[in-house]
Amino acid sequence: MKVIFIFLLVFLAFGHDLWVERESKTLILRYGHLMPKRGEESLIKYDPDKVVVSECFNNAGEKVEAKISRSYPFRVEGECAVLYVVFSSGYWTKNADGTKNLPKDKVPGAIESWLSYESLKSIQRWAPTFSKPLTDDLEIVPLEDPFSLPVGKKVSFMVLYKRKPMKDMTVLHNGKVVGLTDEEGKIRLKPKEGINIISTTLKEKGDGVKNDYILKTASLQFEVR
Repeated sequence: MKVIFIFLLVFLAFGHDLWVERESKTLILRYGHLMPKRGEESLIKYDPDKVVVSECFNNAGEKVEAKISRSYPFRVEGECAVLYVVFSSGYWTKNADGTKNLPKDKVPGAIESWLSYESLKSIQRWAPTFSKPLTDDLEIVPLEDPFSLPVGKKVSFMVLYKRKPMKDMTVLHNGKVVGLTDEEGKIRLKPKEGINIISTTLKEKGDGVKNDYILKTASLQFEVR
């Protein structure tokens, strides 16, 4: 368990961010580093086809139609109270020469391999229904309205997978590790002014042929003004 925890800690700390920027009714998906350190790129160009899921939800938590543009950057136009996307960079395999963006069975001398999925739930406006998960996948939900509380006051969040609370999940807030979820899958955090991104990663067993394991990273985004 300790080895897995350290691996996920390193993966989360050095991974990339997904976030959404709004232009009128258009939501634009960005990839890179929201708060880049020295030598890191703020924006990284990506293949829009790596967005494998895109869903627009209204205030009632119901899926609604939206106009999708699959040119770079990926754009969604519609009345989305929440935009939910899943981004996959595919298979990654390590060998003595480094890490390659290929499945394990395509890399000679493979040491370890994984399949990566990153989901982002970007809340644009609050509704009580968003205190519950919208999907069966790994997801982070705020248990109270994070928009209405004063900056610096703690808000409770819950990590769920298949709609069940997940304990001992490593949680990051804007790229910094802030703790583990408790027995009920909960953690309390202080939202900051501006964009807040809360994230966690789950490691699952892979198929043993193309990958040793699957990494699922879930992020929750909201903006405090």
